[in-house]
Amino acid sequence: MRAWTAAFRHALLCCGLIAVSPAIGQAPAARVPAGQMPAGRIPIPPAPAEPAPSNEITVTGRTAASLVPLVGGPDFISPMGEPFHSPDTLSGAEHWFAQADEDHSGGITLAEFQQDGAHFFARIDSDHDEVIGPTEIERYERDIVPEIHVISTYGDPSKIKVDSDGKVTDAPYPERLGAGRYGFLAIPEPITYADTNLDRGVTLKEFTLAGEKRFKLLDANGDGAIVRDELPKLRPPSRVER
Repeated sequence: MRAWTAAFRHALLCCGLIAVSPAIGQAPAARVPAGQMPAGRIPIPPAPAEPAPSNEITVTGRTAASLVPLVGGPDFISPMGEPFHSPDTLSGAEHWFAQADEDHSGGITLAEFQQDGAHFFARIDSDHDEVIGPTEIERYERDIVPEIHVISTYGDPSKIKVDSDGKVTDAPYPERLGAGRYGFLAIPEPITYADTNLDRGVTLKEFTLAGEKRFKLLDANGDGAIVRDELPKLRPPSRVER
């Protein structure tokens, strides 16, 4: 009878119908408080925390703090001929750069440079025939950028030298004329300089080709983007040059 009882108990235990009672004199296992790991169990490491957001903006390898605004005078003529007259403390060149850099990446790509030029071309092309003709060129030079007109090509009179024998040495010839005094490139008239076939008209195709050449002149390291620190340094034109 005792053997049958022991066998029956063993069968119930295997089926999970009864639990093993602690041995006589052995204290029951302590209940593990909530939030604690039972003894002997390998803890699972917590998921890594998300990195805290940084206040420093990085743009194509350049931080926002390093994007120093361009210096120069308030008057500026862009490489494609658009005039800028700064209404604040920023230079006219900085206003152009901010406009051309459409995605605010800190660099002007060829596509952005061409798009900026195309917008200005459309502004000058008043009859929208994709040609800036003689009448439109005249209006550009007279009404839009009158400052490109050359007043004197004899240089600064204060630099004329007279030796003890009365021999006069003329002032140095101005290095830049017209729009070249207000921009990065020594181009006196940015619109007509794009007229490659000299037919007194500038087509959109000619203007686009000129833009590509001027972009390459300004992209000093040839990486496909014009950044501020590779542009030529500007100086305001003197009163004589104006």
